[in-house]
Amino acid sequence: MLQNKQLQTWIKTFTPTQQITISFFFVILTGGILLWLPISNVATSAPFIDHLFTSASAVCVTGLATIYPAVEYNYFGQTVMIFLMEIGGLGLMTLIAVFVIFLSGQISLHSKLAMSEAINRSNFFDFKHFLKAIVKYTLFFESIGFVLLSFRFVPQFGWGDGLFKALYIAVSAFCNAGFDNIGTTNLMPYVSDPLVSLTVAGLIMVGGLGFGVWFDISQGTKSILRGNHTLKYVIHHLKTHSKLAITMTALLIISGMLLILGIEYTNPDSIAPLDFGTKLLSSLFQSVTLRTAGFSTLNIGLLRPTTQAIMIIYMFIGGSPGGTAGGIKTTTFALLALMVIAELRGRKDITVFNRTIEREQFRKAFIIFFALLSTLITGILLLTLIEPFDFLAIVFEATSAIATVGLSMGITTSLSFMGKSIIIALMYLGRIGPLTLLLSINLTKQKKGPELTYPHGDILIG
Repeated sequence: MLQNKQLQTWIKTFTPTQQITISFFFVILTGGILLWLPISNVATSAPFIDHLFTSASAVCVTGLATIYPAVEYNYFGQTVMIFLMEIGGLGLMTLIAVFVIFLSGQISLHSKLAMSEAINRSNFFDFKHFLKAIVKYTLFFESIGFVLLSFRFVPQFGWGDGLFKALYIAVSAFCNAGFDNIGTTNLMPYVSDPLVSLTVAGLIMVGGLGFGVWFDISQGTKSILRGNHTLKYVIHHLKTHSKLAITMTALLIISGMLLILGIEYTNPDSIAPLDFGTKLLSSLFQSVTLRTAGFSTLNIGLLRPTTQAIMIIYMFIGGSPGGTAGGIKTTTFALLALMVIAELRGRKDITVFNRTIEREQFRKAFIIFFALLSTLITGILLLTLIEPFDFLAIVFEATSAIATVGLSMGITTSLSFMGKSIIIALMYLGRIGPLTLLLSINLTKQKKGPELTYPHGDILIG
């Protein structure tokens, strides 16, 4: 009992951002060791760095792989990966908090601070119910995906293997992890399969929208089913964040699909040989997976350079806050775009959906954008010094890592030890966020004392 109290006291000495940073590092290292053990492997030839890379990719819900899970790991190893992806998608501290709530019915204020950092929730209103809802909706959506995918995989692989593959891919898709346990070509064999493609795409979109959006939509849906409000009323009264996240997600998916379809339409190495329906389906799937999922039904390395460059931009934007996706987030990108538009029009206030956005939000959005971009550029420069690959392939790989997407132009398995280490660092920073790391080591801590005010200076811009 005394040791538990001492442990709790020691944990409280860490700030919420430090807890996030340490928890992810601990899980990645533990996962790497578990995957490295002979009990997890079909073959034991891969060095520890590859297992650590796989663990980091699973926990950071990325999907980049230097070894193929279907080839390297047995059922135990793949089960370890399922837990790593689930922990990475929902957050270790979120799962611990839910476990503590179910056991004791309460959670400390210090733990609530850590939870709010992990799930991007700024207030504690009905916090216990919110955390329980996260687990409930996660199990609900993953179960639907599991059942739907079982209809395809059970006839193909048999009951045991088929059900396990359905579970693995359902969890991977919902958590936006991008790992598969089918073979070495991801989901390319299912490029013309609407059941697999649409089920995985649906799970990706739901997971990438964010916990807060689910909660908002759920409340509205219940209100409609009870006959309290109409659909029009519920849509109008959705929170501004939910409206912006849903709108941006839809715009990015539709525009991405049309761009991929148009650019790749005559490419004999991608969608040109496919019928028109499959062209649409594969273009939609690749656009959805850019929301940081990492699954692919096309060979990314054979796409046209223009498509690959566009994919880099979409990957960097990523999904929505408070969910399983990475990138700078859809709402961050939207706020930056709104700020530019407002400045060009000479408007003082910036509004969206008839709501004024505080200037502080735009400052945070720019800091997130600048921090992630600076980290990405640093990673790209280091990789170009070490790796012999084409520059576009390196930029694609680095962006995929820091945005926790998992798509690759085919260079991941050929990375050197240092290259793998850099990609691991990018995935880790992309999952916890560069700002979280800086705050955790107090590099951004403000100095105490009054802030000095200096005379104004003029600087020419542009």
